[in-house]
Amino acid sequence: MSKTDENLIAGFNDESETRMRYHAFARQAEEEGMPNIAHLFRAVSEAETVHALNHLDALGGVGETRKNLETAVSEEEGDMFTLYPEFIKQARAEDRTEAVMSMTWIQQSEKAHFDLFREAVDTLARGDRDIEEEGYFLCTNCGYVAVGVAPSSCPICRAPIKMFKEIK
Repeated sequence: MSKTDENLIAGFNDESETRMRYHAFARQAEEEGMPNIAHLFRAVSEAETVHALNHLDALGGVGETRKNLETAVSEEEGDMFTLYPEFIKQARAEDRTEAVMSMTWIQQSEKAHFDLFREAVDTLARGDRDIEEEGYFLCTNCGYVAVGVAPSSCPICRAPIKMFKEIK
């Protein structure tokens, strides 16, 4: 790997992390009654997304959709079976209850994401051109994605239906 590729990866990771941090900062500003500062953070957060995507494009990190789905399956599988079990184990050892809860919810959500991506891969493998049109509903508390309709409560974190946001 070239030094430029290493720099692009480092830049992608930095821009992605900064984007999420600014997104969180916007949420905090909203909670503190500062909508204009929140708006500023959201605007710059979107700019960081553009930066990260430009780096990813320069790396050739986006392929054809079938390959992207296979990459997504692999990513979710690694998170579900390797990454988060180790993270949870460490958080338990440090008696970090909130971290254990967050990581457990994520691990369970990753399983649902894995299943959705796996089904899409299987659909394309059967020769279909695309998956069926569905409604997707995101639990804004834990990251679970429901298909079709939002459940009355999240199967992972038990958040009420009002915590679900339709993804368009």
